[in-house]
Amino acid sequence: MEVIARLLRFAENGKLARGAITTIAAEIHLHRTTVSKIWHAFRRNARMPSSRPGRVDPKSLYSTDYVSNLVSGVPEDQRNTLRILSDATGLTLGTLHRKLRDGTIQRKSSRIKPLLTINNMVERVAFCETPDAYEFDSMWDAVHLDEKWFNADKNRRKVYLVKGQTIGRRVAKSKNFIPKVMFLAEVARPRYGPEEGVRFDGKNGIWPIVKY
Repeated sequence: MEVIARLLRFAENGKLARGAITTIAAEIHLHRTTVSKIWHAFRRNARMPSSRPGRVDPKSLYSTDYVSNLVSGVPEDQRNTLRILSDATGLTLGTLHRKLRDGTIQRKSSRIKPLLTINNMVERVAFCETPDAYEFDSMWDAVHLDEKWFNADKNRRKVYLVKGQTIGRRVAKSKNFIPKVMFLAEVARPRYGPEEGVRFDGKNGIWPIVKY
């Protein structure tokens, strides 16, 4: 222990200073190889795991069954994020993170599936057979008008579930039939200069299309 006590005076963050082993070996009249072996053995023993039997972590306040029943009773539209789920169940964010890590709750995603009719399927096949002989246009003198939407629901929505629970099916004729508010956006190709860089970023503006 005397060797270790002397070496620890030269240690910082578990690493010895340069020449520490040689200095201590000269002070206590031992070969530096012997001092080196003592130091490495001390470091190996210091990193050994605890020998206490059983689990030593703090006991969880909420059982797996309790959390599963609590989460499964919450509507899916209140399970999109952990923060919303925390408000709906009364569980803390830390508890939900731990239950997500141990597999009690799972994160899944759902997409709205197209509700296709026979005519829709025929039109899709006809579109795929359209010839592809198109000519490229640089569009330097063109302005593009596009509609932007704010949807009442998402095409892809994230929901937290418990083991054995399946995500609810959401259907619509297509994602274009989700209730939405339209915005009109006007853009063009950006302009760049050799010295000043971007002269025009291509964004003219965006305006809501509302009924007065």
